[in-house]
Amino acid sequence: MTGAAANGSGVFDLDAAVEAAKDEAAAQPFAFTWHGEQYTVPAATEWPLEALTAMSEGNLPMAMGALLGADAYARIVQTGITVGALNTLFDAIGKKAGMGGLPNSRGSAQLASTRT
Repeated sequence: MTGAAANGSGVFDLDAAVEAAKDEAAAQPFAFTWHGEQYTVPAATEWPLEALTAMSEGNLPMAMGALLGADAYARIVQTGITVGALNTLFDAIGKKAGMGGLPNSRGSAQLASTRT
């Protein structure tokens, strides 16, 4: 990077910038209960890239595992949570994060047709 940086050293310190932004934003995690147990999804600004990738691919189980962590994910799976419940949860998470509903699956690819 050239030019002045936020920390004055000439090199942009992403770690410092992320911490400063986190302090300013004060984003709140999303807490929910399922079958009497409370779970917490980090604020959207704290989501790991793995979770976003899984969501964009329509892989809700992988996204949930990335957001909840392995132990909480295993507990919620053992309750028999359904795809419908996950869709409802992701809609609520997306609305809280200001994104509207989150995508829950990729649409089928449309085959290109040629005029004959």
